Amino acid sequence: MGVNRDTLTHIKEAAHILYPHKSEMINQFYESITSVDHLQKIIVQNSTLDRLRQTMETYLEQFLQAEVNQEYVMTRITIGQVHSRIHLTADHFITAHQLLIQIMTAVLMDKLHHKPDRMMQSVLAVQKLATFDQQLIVEVYMEETFKSFLFGISDMLNHMTQLDNTGQLIKGMDKQIEESQSVSAATEEMSASILEVANHAVKVAEGTDEAVQSAEQSKRVINQALNEIQQVGLVYAEVLNQVNGLNQEIGHTQEVVKIIKEIADQINLLALNASIEAARAGEHGRGFSIVATEVRKLAEHTKEQIDQITTSMSSLQKVSNQFTKKIGETGRLVEESVNEAQVADTELQKIVAAIQGINETTTQIAAMSEEQTSSVMDIAHRNSIIFDHSSDSQEIARQTAKIVFELSRQMEAYRNTFFSINVKLSYKDTIRVAKTDHLLWKWKIYNLLLGLETIPLEQVSSHENCRLGRWYYGELPARIKSESAFKQLEEPHKAVHHYAKQAVERHEAGDKTGAQAAFEQLQTASALVVKLLSQMESEL
Repeated sequence: MGVNRDTLTHIKEAAHILYPHKSEMINQFYESITSVDHLQKIIVQNSTLDRLRQTMETYLEQFLQAEVNQEYVMTRITIGQVHSRIHLTADHFITAHQLLIQIMTAVLMDKLHHKPDRMMQSVLAVQKLATFDQQLIVEVYMEETFKSFLFGISDMLNHMTQLDNTGQLIKGMDKQIEESQSVSAATEEMSASILEVANHAVKVAEGTDEAVQSAEQSKRVINQALNEIQQVGLVYAEVLNQVNGLNQEIGHTQEVVKIIKEIADQINLLALNASIEAARAGEHGRGFSIVATEVRKLAEHTKEQIDQITTSMSSLQKVSNQFTKKIGETGRLVEESVNEAQVADTELQKIVAAIQGINETTTQIAAMSEEQTSSVMDIAHRNSIIFDHSSDSQEIARQTAKIVFELSRQMEAYRNTFFSINVKLSYKDTIRVAKTDHLLWKWKIYNLLLGLETIPLEQVSSHENCRLGRWYYGELPARIKSESAFKQLEEPHKAVHHYAKQAVERHEAGDKTGAQAAFEQLQTASALVVKLLSQMESEL
């Protein structure tokens, strides 16, 4: 740009002319700037007009001092960084800066128009150094803007690599489909079981109905038997009365026999007396003696018959007493039978009622079983719908995971375009970039296990060849290498690449379980790497 010591000397000479008009130039500059609504909004959102006036005053003083040193350059770098942060576009900055140059040029031309050579030297020097400022500020602005985009994309990728719920969703849908199939099988078994219960319930209902009819028939038989037992009780009571009457008649007969016996004894005594008297009469009493003898024989015979009758009556009395006793016992048994038959009738009525209740309940169970069968079939139908939806959801989950991964690929490709631009990255910036690179590798392995990515084994680089490795083993200041986090970083970084390679190898071998186990170990090492990188980033 032709900026040399003469250029700086001419600016210092022009400073004597421009300094007295410094406030006037600043006022004119901000009157023009604030007339643009967009620029006015940026000022209100990020600063105040008074603060900007002070900043502009400092800038002009430094510009007119024309000491282009490290402080001068860093000040312009800061301006570019601030403009990038507040999203002041490059065209607005260049336009505003050109306005400032125009204002300074106008003042110089007005004050030096009578000295054309000096005027030309001063105007050209101001334009050269201002152009240098513009280039430096815009370059920094572009770098910061590019880095802002780069880190914005990196942050989005960092967040995207945390979207591990797609795999969980797919696994969850697999589990749901499996459970749905189990439910279908269970509902089929349940439906068959309920149907079997319903059939048994119908049979039980039919059986209980027959039992009710049999119980009612038994009740009628028992009632008839009860009536007959009661009739037997009445007959036994009548017989008992008649036997008691017989006993009374036997007693009366025994008394009559006793009287007859006494009469026979008297007759026998009279016959004996008559024989004695006949013997005394001699021949005259012979006939009377014969009669007396016959009478005595008759009396003795009567006595024998009476004794036999008495014996028979005693036996009859004894048998009658035993019969009476038996009849009494039989009567009690009959009475107990009648009572028990009445209890049996009551209990049988309860049994009939219970069986009828069981019959009704069984009928209800059969009806409910049919309803349950219908409900289970409805559940089976709905579960079939759930199965279909689960399958659809699983496919949608896979498509979503594929879309997300494809989006991450596009974003990564867009991110990589920034590295082809001459963007200067600080050590802190390099750590941020390396952190995203690291997370992207883990993300690729994750999607490899989902079947969405293909990673040839030869593409799995060593821990020394990746961006982080090249930075780690490159030329670094001692202050960075002396950091505790830096020293701890090497081993977990090695482990990440080791387990990444192991996961790819096992995936290619079809060992899904082994690949998943390697990925889980990779995640553990990865978490430590990210932690150490974040620690280094915060300390730089």
